[in-house]
Amino acid sequence: MIEIVKQDFKENKRRYNKLVEKLKIKLPNEVQITHIGSTAIPNMYGKNILDILIGVKDISQFDEVCKTLKDIGFIASNKNKDKDYRFFASTSQETKEGDVHIHLSIINTNRYKEFILIKEYLLKNKDEAQKYSNFKRKISRDKIERNEYKRIKSKYVSELLERAKKDKGV
Repeated sequence: MIEIVKQDFKENKRRYNKLVEKLKIKLPNEVQITHIGSTAIPNMYGKNILDILIGVKDISQFDEVCKTLKDIGFIASNKNKDKDYRFFASTSQETKEGDVHIHLSIINTNRYKEFILIKEYLLKNKDEAQKYSNFKRKISRDKIERNEYKRIKSKYVSELLERAKKDKGV
C-alpha cells in the first residue's frame, strides 16, 4: 500500500540543497543537478521521496557519474538501464518517505527534457499541480499495491506530459 502525505516544500528544499552540496564535492563541476518530482512543487501531496535529476554531457561522463553514485552508496536499478538514463535509489528496500531517487540522464535527450518540462509546467500551472496532487491522493486511498499505483500514475504522467508539450508548443 502507498502512503501519500502532504509534503513540506521548505523542508524538502533544505534536504535537496544539503544533498546537492555533498554531490557537488564528488561530481564533475559541469553536471546539472535539478530538484524534480512532487517534492519540488509547493503544496503537493506525494510519497515525500526526494527526486533529483542529474544531467551529464555525454556517455563518458554518464559512466563516470554512474560509478561515483554507486561509490557513495546509491543503488542502481537494473530495471531502468538505458544507454542515456539510469535510476538510483538511496535504499535497496522498497522506497518510502524520506528516501532519495536520482535520475541520471544525458542532457538534451528526450527523457532529460521531459523531466524538466513537467516540473516547469506544474510550477507554472498551479491548477494542474493541484489536480495531479489530488489524483495521487485519490488512487492511494484505494489501498492498491505499489505496482498498480505506479501503473495508474504512469498513465496520468504520460497524459500530463502531453499537456505540458502542447502548452510549450513542443
